[in-house]
Amino acid sequence: MEEIGEMIGKGFGVWRSNLNLCIPFLLSIFVSMLILVPFLAAFFMTSLPMKSMNATMLQNVGDMQELLTQMQGSLGGLETDKILQIAALFFALVVLLSLVDAFFTAGAIGMARQALEKGKSDTGAMWSAGKRHFFNMFLATLLVGLLILAGLIFLLPALAQGSHLSQADPQAMGLLAVGLLLLILYVLVLSLVLVAVPYALVIEGLEPVQAISAAIKFFRYNKFDVVILWLVVAALSTGLQMIGGAFSTGEGAGGEPLSAITGIVSVLVLAPLSNLWWTRLYMNRKGMLTVDEVKDPW
Repeated sequence: MEEIGEMIGKGFGVWRSNLNLCIPFLLSIFVSMLILVPFLAAFFMTSLPMKSMNATMLQNVGDMQELLTQMQGSLGGLETDKILQIAALFFALVVLLSLVDAFFTAGAIGMARQALEKGKSDTGAMWSAGKRHFFNMFLATLLVGLLILAGLIFLLPALAQGSHLSQADPQAMGLLAVGLLLLILYVLVLSLVLVAVPYALVIEGLEPVQAISAAIKFFRYNKFDVVILWLVVAALSTGLQMIGGAFSTGEGAGGEPLSAITGIVSVLVLAPLSNLWWTRLYMNRKGMLTVDEVKDPW
C-alpha cells in the first residue's frame, strides 16, 4: 500500500503522461456555457417584456444604471404567471447544469481510472463512464446537497429570534454567530466524510445510497490520508485563487490576463490532477490497484 506522499508524487507522474485528463473539465465548462446562454436570454425576455424596452432605452444601452432601474421596475410588476415561468426556467437550468456536471464528473473519474490501470487514457473511457453513471451521480449529488441543507437546523435558534435579529439584539446575534460557526463546521466535516462518494459510485458501480455508505466507511478507515489529500488540494486551490485575486486587483492592464491564466491553470492542471489523486487513493486503499499494478511512466 502506497504512502500518501508517494501516491501524490506518482500521481503527478501519471498526469504528466495523460494531459488529456483535462478534457472532461473543459467540455463541462463549454457545454454548460452553451446551455447557460439561451437560458439567460429566456430569463431576460421573460422578466423584461419588450414593451418596457422603448426606443430611447435601446439607443442608450450604455447607461447601465438606467437599464438596471428599468429591469427592477419590470420585475416589481411581474404577474404570477411570469413568476412561475421564471421559476420553471431556473429549475430547468439547475437540473440541466447538474446533469452536465454529473456526466463529465463521472467521465473524468473513468478516464483517471483508465490512466492508472493502463498507463494511458482516452476519451472513450469518459463517454462510457459518463453514460453509465451520470444519472446515479446526479442523484448522489442531490442527496449530498440535501444533507448539507440539513445543517441549516443550526440556524433555527437564531431564526426563532427574528424580531430581535432585526433590532440587533446581542443575544440573538450571538445565537446567529454560533449557528453560523456550527454550520460551517458541519459542512466542512461532511465534505471530508463524503469526499469519496463520486469515486465509490463510478469505480465500484454503486447506487447513490450505497456510494454514500461506502464513502463513510472509506473515511472511517482512511481518515489521515483523506485529510492530508484534502488539505493539499485545498491549499493548491486557495493558492491559485490568491494569486488570481492579487493579479486582478493589481494596477495595470496585465492584471486581468494573468488572473485568467490562473483560472486556466486550475482547469487544465489542478482539476484533473486532484481527480487523479482521489481516484488513485480510493483504488489503492480498496485493494483495486496495488503498487505493482500501477503504470507509472517514471
